[in-house]
Amino acid sequence: MSLPSDPQPPRAAGPCISLGRGRAVENEANHQERIIDALYRVNNLMAEVADLNQLLNQIMNESKNVVGAEASSLILYDEEKDDLFFKIALGEKGEQVKVIRLKMGQGIAGTCAQERRTIVVNDAAQDQRHFKQADKVSEFQTRNLVAAPMMRKGRLIGVLEVLNKFDHQPFTEADIKVLDFFADHAAIAIENAMLVEANIRAERLAALGQAVASISHYVKNILAGTKGGASLVDHGLSTGNFDMVTQAWPILQRSNAKITSLVQDMLTYSKPREPELERANLNRLAEDICRLVEAGASETGVTVETQLAPDMPDSMFDSSKLHDAALNIVSNAIDATRGQPGARVALITAYDPAAKRVSIAVNDNGPGIPEEIQKKIFEPFFSTKGSKGTGLGLAVAQKVVREHGGDLLLESKEGEGARFAIWLPFVEPKEEC
Repeated sequence: MSLPSDPQPPRAAGPCISLGRGRAVENEANHQERIIDALYRVNNLMAEVADLNQLLNQIMNESKNVVGAEASSLILYDEEKDDLFFKIALGEKGEQVKVIRLKMGQGIAGTCAQERRTIVVNDAAQDQRHFKQADKVSEFQTRNLVAAPMMRKGRLIGVLEVLNKFDHQPFTEADIKVLDFFADHAAIAIENAMLVEANIRAERLAALGQAVASISHYVKNILAGTKGGASLVDHGLSTGNFDMVTQAWPILQRSNAKITSLVQDMLTYSKPREPELERANLNRLAEDICRLVEAGASETGVTVETQLAPDMPDSMFDSSKLHDAALNIVSNAIDATRGQPGARVALITAYDPAAKRVSIAVNDNGPGIPEEIQKKIFEPFFSTKGSKGTGLGLAVAQKVVREHGGDLLLESKEGEGARFAIWLPFVEPKEEC
């Protein structure tokens, strides 16, 4: 399209002519240098900045500055609604226009989007296409503007606008070329972000499907036990066989405990929580867990023992949550070593006063954990137990420990057992009044 040329200064005689030309050449050289600098910065941003909003804001600022404009807007195309909305609007009251949506063909931006071409308006007041509602909402008076379509492989992404060139000058051919370049870069950035978001959504859906399948199988097994236990209770009650009721009741209790544990794990993992700190001691926690599991473990040929730090001080931590986390790890270790000759699980505590840390580790002499499984073992819903586990136990344990400011670490080699170590910051209890 043809554009009005820049106004030329009146010609003068003598040396003034060469001086005017020299300044014009100097100004043009400075302008070109600014453009090159801006393009260089944008190219670097495309490679370095991962956050889409930050990247687009930078592109908008660069485009506004390099053409010498007061404000800029980035307007995206909504394919579902077939209209446009303001994603970014830079200026004193740019945020105000974000509530506005434009129909295709409405305003300069709508026309630019519909016709897929750059539009230059050097006198907005006299152009019937100008959407005055945006000025009214933002309390901004548009004098002139350039709107460039953002296209990728024939697909409309949106429109990039710059408004009000400084000193009331018209936009030039050079300004338009620069803006077209920035529009292309913004389109690439947005398309890349859309692809990333689509991949993330697909991965989340796949993970959700896996999670639902895992929980469904686990709950199905629990319900099968509940159904069997309930049938025995019904039969015992109907025949007056209370011995059968007595035998069936523990089955129902175990099923209820499993469902309760599953719900608690899901709630714990689904939202952040502050640990309820209290004065406690890791030695006492280790002893309590050992007493809780040693009888059942012994029946399956697994010895559970403790190796307690003699200098373990009291510290401040959420005793209930850490008990659950450590118990889960111990239970996994017992399952892993069951059937092994000389199967042994040890709870080992330690105190490091120099590092101001306390720890409880669970060591086993089981078959160890393969490296490929170690990479996934703390992921939610990842389980090696099939339908017998939800895959939430270790994920929840790691989350609880990290909420204390500590960490849960795994060391293992195939054939050499495994070690899960919970490290916590030592928090000295306050003296009670």
